Amino acid sequence: MADANEAANNAAINNNLVVQQRADFDAILLRLGFGLEQRSAIIETSGCFNVAMIGLLTADQISKMCKRIESRALNPVVITTVQEQFLLSLRHWVVNKQRLQDPIIPNDFTLVAALNQTQLMRQQQEDEARMDKEVVAKAPDKFKLGSSWKIFAEALETYLGQLLGSGRVPLKYIIRKTEVPLPNAVYQTELERNVAMAPLTGEAFLRDNAKVYGIIKQLVREGPGRSYILPFDSISGGRQAWLALRAHYEGEGF
Repeated sequence: MADANEAANNAAINNNLVVQQRADFDAILLRLGFGLEQRSAIIETSGCFNVAMIGLLTADQISKMCKRIESRALNPVVITTVQEQFLLSLRHWVVNKQRLQDPIIPNDFTLVAALNQTQLMRQQQEDEARMDKEVVAKAPDKFKLGSSWKIFAEALETYLGQLLGSGRVPLKYIIRKTEVPLPNAVYQTELERNVAMAPLTGEAFLRDNAKVYGIIKQLVREGPGRSYILPFDSISGGRQAWLALRAHYEGEGF
């Protein structure tokens, strides 16, 4: 009997949570100027019953959803171009929060926030398009002399800054000096912010960390830095290997 009551209580709590999350999502759409029919159509068509779920959709899927709502045979509802842009900016906000492991607080996404996210989204798209078109910097020369560390370190940072990892974040975030982002720091671009704030934990980090380790090993294994990176070979620890190299070649003893 006790187990049945506990199960019923848990079900009620979960149901109340879903209702609250849907209400929060609906409130965001209301703040962005969507009418009742539009809000209902978006939530039902997308299948998103909370704001975090919009991060599961691609930008293309959101655009197609808007067109589907407008062209459906039963009760078509117009979604304007500006409203579609607001939905895309909401997705951009959610995806960035999830990527940086920040809490998603629905009340934070106001009309002003939507306008700001639209600008950030456009800037990020332009930055990424430029990076895709530009010739990637040449990989640094192999590190064979301890006296060339400073030149090698700067060259590797430049090189990793032009290689995109998971979530389209430049791989140089793996070897950044500051592990925890500085509070109230001001960033010139969205890419710079992502490099500073990308989490150094999780599946995306592990993939990128392994990729960076492969690059470092390729460049360091034939020189004096070999012994400092090999302890991290089994875990493909790019950041760990880099910290070990930096601790030695930038340390007081060296």
